[in-house]
Amino acid sequence: MRKFRTSFLLVVMVAAALAQTASDLDSPAVNRVAAKLKCSCGCNQNMACVMPPGCPMCKTSKTKIFGMQKTGMSDDLILAQYVAENGKDIIVIPPGAAGFAGPYIALGLGLIVVLWTIRRYMPKPGLTAAGAAAGAAAGTGGAAPDVDAELMARIEKDTADLD
Repeated sequence: MRKFRTSFLLVVMVAAALAQTASDLDSPAVNRVAAKLKCSCGCNQNMACVMPPGCPMCKTSKTKIFGMQKTGMSDDLILAQYVAENGKDIIVIPPGAAGFAGPYIALGLGLIVVLWTIRRYMPKPGLTAAGAAAGAAAGTGGAAPDVDAELMARIEKDTADLD
């Protein structure tokens, strides 16, 4: 009788293990809850990830979620239990509108700063020799300072040898 009971127990355990297949773990109900939880393996994805070899942490958590759903727990209760066990950091918070628009806003502001800097360092139009002479005659800015004639003659003498 003991041998029969051991064999029966072994058959029941194998049937229970085979009843919970990978398709149950990837069901929409399990993935709906798993998508709201962050994987703790360090991959920086949610637990609904489908990495090619399969993440062991996600599989363990999906098995736990599947078991909780089988007992009749709602999605909110499952999430609350995960938060109680692992802290608030396990919940995935999707980015809002600012999260999606933020990089484009930063790109636009950067472009404005670059254009402003280029305009600031570009030479001003109209500051030519003729414009400076006209400005000097009109008494506005852009005029060259008066240079002593003796100093100018000395500069011309020193630079004449450079040719």
